[in-house]
Amino acid sequence: MIRFLSTLLVLICCFSCQSQNNNPSITNQQDFKLAPVAFQKTINSTKDAVVLDVRTPDEFNSGALANAINVDFRDKYFETRVKDMDVNKVYFVYCLSGGRSGNAAEFMRKNGFKNVYEMSGGMLAWNKAGLPVTQSTNAPLKDKVSPEDYKAMINSEKVVLIDFYAPWCGPCRQMLPLIEEISKEYEGKAKIIRVNIDENKMLTKQLGIDEIPFFKLYKNGEEKGNFIGQLDRPTFERILGAK
Repeated sequence: MIRFLSTLLVLICCFSCQSQNNNPSITNQQDFKLAPVAFQKTINSTKDAVVLDVRTPDEFNSGALANAINVDFRDKYFETRVKDMDVNKVYFVYCLSGGRSGNAAEFMRKNGFKNVYEMSGGMLAWNKAGLPVTQSTNAPLKDKVSPEDYKAMINSEKVVLIDFYAPWCGPCRQMLPLIEEISKEYEGKAKIIRVNIDENKMLTKQLGIDEIPFFKLYKNGEEKGNFIGQLDRPTFERILGAK
């Protein structure tokens, strides 16, 4: 009898461990965040993988992963569209830098989706890795700011701070009133120039920018420093120098 109970206990433990290994909801969530190359390989090795691009339609049309479905995270029907999907399929979610896809993946897991992978760094990291994208047109999209334009922008005796932003970026929008205010205060002494990364994808890639907000500081065309994230007034004043 004791031997029987021992054997039964071992079988129960083995079954329990196997069930945990097959249940993504128990697995550490970090296991479902993949760098671009691993993200691509996992998609290719997964039968019937569903790739979700949760950026805006304009972002999606400018270049996306092959066979991706566009479900805008900020669209009012996002939750409704997601809840109509099959929770048992394997999903691969991405955005531009990882913020929206992280929130989308979290929403999906909370609503019963068992296999949801996120791409770390989003399309910025994907493009930096030189991985392929599909576009709605065969013609390459031209940046609004050419390399020559950029060189002319930073070639100034005044301090020049380039603000790389996107219209959908929350911290970028929050900083805009402060940036406009400081630009007026430092007029004639320093310049703050905003560059929309959605409109300048090649430039962004060439400069190695894979997250926003991102600032580059120049003096006489020479790069003096990089600053990442939302900046406050004292930081701007320190960067630009005393008035």
